[in-house]
Amino acid sequence: MTTISIIDDHNPILNSLSLQFQTQNYSTITFNCPEKALTYHAKNPVEGYVIDMKMPKMSGIDFYEQLCLKLKKESLPALFLTAVDNLEEKALKETTIGDYVLKPFKFNILLTRLEKIMANFGLEEKNRSYKVGNLEVLQDQIMVKWFGKEIELTKSEFNLLNQLTKRPRVVYTRDQLLDICYGEDIVMVDRNIDSHIKRLRKKFRKTNPKIKFDRIKTHYGNGYSWTPKFQG
Repeated sequence: MTTISIIDDHNPILNSLSLQFQTQNYSTITFNCPEKALTYHAKNPVEGYVIDMKMPKMSGIDFYEQLCLKLKKESLPALFLTAVDNLEEKALKETTIGDYVLKPFKFNILLTRLEKIMANFGLEEKNRSYKVGNLEVLQDQIMVKWFGKEIELTKSEFNLLNQLTKRPRVVYTRDQLLDICYGEDIVMVDRNIDSHIKRLRKKFRKTNPKIKFDRIKTHYGNGYSWTPKFQG
């Protein structure tokens, strides 16, 4: 199971984030003291780090840089929690962190950003190809095969499908999927995801018309998930 370390001097934030990560099938470890976290992770690195920017005695940036040194790494799969004032923004630009989220934040956005960072580090998926039932996803080739037949997808469609299928049955909101497909720099509306889903379903059905395609499940008012089946 993938482990996330949360480092924040506010216990309510630690407890809340820890519980929310656990509902998404992650293991968590929490620290309200960056010094203790540094000592622990120097010997016990994990797959992802969520780090508060402002903490007493040691800032989030200092913790991150010192941990990189101790682990002899140029960078780590880390996500910062920050208000991003001018000083913080300058500090962030001078590090090799993956990303940051602004306070206050939505957990689903935080989760999506962190998963993208971990994927880039190759820690979430060591095997770049995987199967979910009769679906084969070849990430290096940006290709999917359904019952052995290739389906041609756009990059955005592939990113969306890849996110749904690598964590089956997990419900992703439209905001999460928008961030995955487009990133935060492009302004889109959540109904664009509905259009993507509609096109994906159409392409799957066209590839093999004799097989009923109902793997992408709509959770009304919440979002979408990939629901695998053992047969069919």
